[in-house]
Amino acid sequence: MKKLLMLFICVLLFQSNGFCQTVYDDNYVENPNYLQGNKYLQSSQYSSAINEFKKAIRVNPQDSNALIGLSNAYNMRAVYYNNTLKSVENAISDLKSALFYVKYYTGSTSPTSEQSVAAMQKNLASLEASLPEKVTNQSRYNSAKNYRTKGEFAAAAYDYYNILNDTKYTFEANSALGDIYKILNRPDMSVNFYKTAQKYKTNDSDIHLKLARTYEQLNDFSSALNEYGLAINNSEEREDILNSLERIWQKKVDENPKDAETHANLGVVYQKQKRYTEALAEYNKAQTLNPSNINTLLNIGTLYQEQKRYSDALNIYNQILQTQPQNVNVLVYKAECLKGLNKNDEAVSTYKTALNLDPKNANIKAELFELLKDTMPTEDVLDFLYKNVQNSPMNADSYYEFAYELHKTGKIDDAIVYYLQTIKLDNKKIDAYINLSQAYRQKKNYNDAYAIIKKAQTLAPDNELVKKQLDIALKEYEANNYNIASDLFQSGDYQKAIEEYKKINPPTSASLIGIAAAYQSLNDNDQAITYYKKAMEIDAKNADLPYYIASLYANKGDIVNAKTYIDMALTKNPSNKPAKELADYINAKQSEELIAKASKLYDEKKYSEAVAQYTNILKNMPSNGALYYYRAMAYDALKNYKMAIDDYKSALKYSPDMVIAYYSIAVDYDALENYQSAKENYKKYLNKVSEENDYTKYAQSRVSEIN
Repeated sequence: MKKLLMLFICVLLFQSNGFCQTVYDDNYVENPNYLQGNKYLQSSQYSSAINEFKKAIRVNPQDSNALIGLSNAYNMRAVYYNNTLKSVENAISDLKSALFYVKYYTGSTSPTSEQSVAAMQKNLASLEASLPEKVTNQSRYNSAKNYRTKGEFAAAAYDYYNILNDTKYTFEANSALGDIYKILNRPDMSVNFYKTAQKYKTNDSDIHLKLARTYEQLNDFSSALNEYGLAINNSEEREDILNSLERIWQKKVDENPKDAETHANLGVVYQKQKRYTEALAEYNKAQTLNPSNINTLLNIGTLYQEQKRYSDALNIYNQILQTQPQNVNVLVYKAECLKGLNKNDEAVSTYKTALNLDPKNANIKAELFELLKDTMPTEDVLDFLYKNVQNSPMNADSYYEFAYELHKTGKIDDAIVYYLQTIKLDNKKIDAYINLSQAYRQKKNYNDAYAIIKKAQTLAPDNELVKKQLDIALKEYEANNYNIASDLFQSGDYQKAIEEYKKINPPTSASLIGIAAAYQSLNDNDQAITYYKKAMEIDAKNADLPYYIASLYANKGDIVNAKTYIDMALTKNPSNKPAKELADYINAKQSEELIAKASKLYDEKKYSEAVAQYTNILKNMPSNGALYYYRAMAYDALKNYKMAIDDYKSALKYSPDMVIAYYSIAVDYDALENYQSAKENYKKYLNKVSEENDYTKYAQSRVSEIN
């Protein structure tokens, strides 16, 4: 049956007058999911159609009809999202998915779909242009990750495809596309992307592992084994990798139980899994099947050696050396076993034999040196290590070992040079940072000691040794800078003292107090106050700091702030005698200001406000007779004679020498027509005053009149 398939194309702005393109497939076998998807599509149930077409593709990833149907469903749902729901972002996502299935899913675009692809891309560009943010490779990368997180793999893949040529994203885009194709049941496509990703990170164990599993899914076990081997060589011996290797080699053993190499490889896996009994059993089977294979015998030797069965391993290695006396690897293994048995002289001799056969082998040299250095003169050790550096000018470990030995022998300056070169070659070698910091401290170069260990902390924030060294270096760094600054301060060079104090970073309470004191000595009270306050933020319990600040505010005449900080100082330390004296001074100054303000109000005939002001002052100074007298005068002005009389009496209570108050009381009683009380107070006034004045004359006349 000739089946007519239609690929719909929606023109720019998703107008309804679209057109279609026709594809014929004479041999198409109808898939029930495809048929159901078409029914949903014809009834505008786009999401259901998408699900059915996806099911059809899972059954047959090469079903071009289902791919066209899926692309159509996404495309038409994009029209619905844009025109009906006004959801531009959803429309963009669906258009990307539609384009992915018609353009990329099979690895190439069919010539018959080029026109539809062009139309969809035009629509997509139009919608993206309407977004507030300009579309960039960075935004495509971000959206791809977002789509992937939400499970919109087709849209994610479209964006990853479009940043493949940007070197900034090439590795991640290829790796992600490999993952997505595998999810979409196209492991054949995954392989290509993983292989491309490998070109950019050849030692990435995860990519090797992904590729290995994909090959295994494709039943390409030879390629899978190769990738599993690379994966395990570039990572720690991960259990999941070993399990995969075990599964493949066990399958090969089951298929061909007489293959010696297969048994040996299964034994290697068991050995890496530390299943030593099973490993030895497989090695023995391999040796039985092929007794002449030296590698199997060598595996048995390494198995014994790994179990620290050094004598058994030596028997195996000696057996191999009988037929292969120049096998360098076996000689090294033998030397290691002799070393494990504390037969150091024999081990040295064996290492030397191996080194004669392979004079440039750095590993053998290093092992031989480790055995000999305890008995070698210091200069010979240093000479040996220096030659290693010369022979391996790009090897950070060689520089580090030389620096370490120089450091041990007290050649600090030379050690510093080689530690620095170590870090230059390997900027993540934490031990070099730690030792370099210690070397700087030994040279009393505390600034560099602190700087280098601080850098180590950024690289290894959880390293306990780094934390400990950082704490020591920081204390010495601060103490050194503080001593320098303190000496400058004592010599009167306050500006340079400030510069030295400021080098202490992070700042401490002591350094900030030093800066404040220096500014104070320069008569820059504002800066002094600023730094005393910063010191308070660090050392909130220090009662002296608010006292210093209060003193500076008092000197500036800022009594309000001075009062705030002196109260704070006395709260922290009520027995602070200098603070108490300053508090008395500040209170007195504050009272003077308030009294002056009240007196001004009285002079301006604002008597009610003056009364209120005096009342506030009296709350803090309830025993001040003068204040009662002044308030009484304000009451008099308001003709509130009773309140005035009370205040005059209070004035006399606290200031008995203020005899004029008797006269004022008498006058107020006169005003109240209480003549008897008036006469009594006139007499009291006259008895207290010996010299004649206008007030005595008036008092005498009033006493006579009342009589």
